[in-house]
Amino acid sequence: MSAAVHNEPPAAAVAADAHWSEKMARLRARKAAEVPLYLWQDAEVRDRFEEARRDAHNARQLADSDPTNKALKQEATAAESALAEARSLYEADCELLTFRALPGDAFGDLVKEHPPTEEQAESGSDWNEDSFPAALISASSVDGMTEDDAAALLATWGMADRVELFQAALAAQNTKRSDWGKGSGPTRS
Repeated sequence: MSAAVHNEPPAAAVAADAHWSEKMARLRARKAAEVPLYLWQDAEVRDRFEEARRDAHNARQLADSDPTNKALKQEATAAESALAEARSLYEADCELLTFRALPGDAFGDLVKEHPPTEEQAESGSDWNEDSFPAALISASSVDGMTEDDAAALLATWGMADRVELFQAALAAQNTKRSDWGKGSGPTRS
């Protein structure tokens, strides 16, 4: 593997942006994209949390629309208190897994390590559908999940949860954090 080449920026770039070195330092220090996956045990706890969140939001909007109405203010305070309690129960019931984008060519290398079977390739798969998901989950896990742990979860979880687990790891590889500048970026002065 060859050493990284650090070319000097073109004079025009330096003239246009005198802080090129600082910009490159920020770009080099940029963290890889991460995708969280929230898993809960009790769907009712999650549903109560979502309902409490909606209730608190609606109560706050009503209270803010009529600041002199003390009853609405009390209802908003009570709804926010109920939300805090529901959030506490939800967070205690929830497991968070985080997946990070692999650096450089690591994703492509991982795909090469898990080539599809002939039948899978004929069906359009780019990787081995039996071994690649656990390998990607492990490689991109911020939490340190091993490939054996990932394979065990994939072997025992229901279809929807298996898909979500793999898709979270894959989504981290495909998370875009850039824009071609079609008017949605920050304005420059």
